[in-house]
Amino acid sequence: MADSRDFLIGVLVGSAIGAAAALLYAPQAGTETRQMIKERADEAKDRSVELAQQARDKASTLVQQAQTRVGEVTDQAKTRVTEVAGQAKSRVGEVASQVTGTVDRQREAVRSAVEAGKQAYQDKHGELSQDVAADTSGGSSSGGGGQTSAA
Repeated sequence: MADSRDFLIGVLVGSAIGAAAALLYAPQAGTETRQMIKERADEAKDRSVELAQQARDKASTLVQQAQTRVGEVTDQAKTRVTEVAGQAKSRVGEVASQVTGTVDRQREAVRSAVEAGKQAYQDKHGELSQDVAADTSGGSSSGGGGQTSAA
């Protein structure tokens, strides 16, 4: 944009200098030369107004294009963020489900182990109770069951 502007200014300045030089070296009377300079200045003024309007129009068009593009990029970013958030939520749900399943399986394994421990305890307790009962009933008739105590 700056290059175009510099070029445009160069064209205008060059045109003005060229027109002034042509008028000054032309074989005309002073009144005619002044009139011609005035006409050329008016033409240069009109042309510069035209070029300025064209530049404003071009700048306005570029601004509108930039705003449109920014809007498109913003919409794309919002869409992508929404997609990624949805994927993240879905993945969190999957992981939570897996963790819940693992915890439930571990809990059941612990319960089974506790029940097996209780059953083993009860079995051993019953076995030992029978042994104690057998020893005490058989021990009173045998006189101590062969054990001696050091006093």
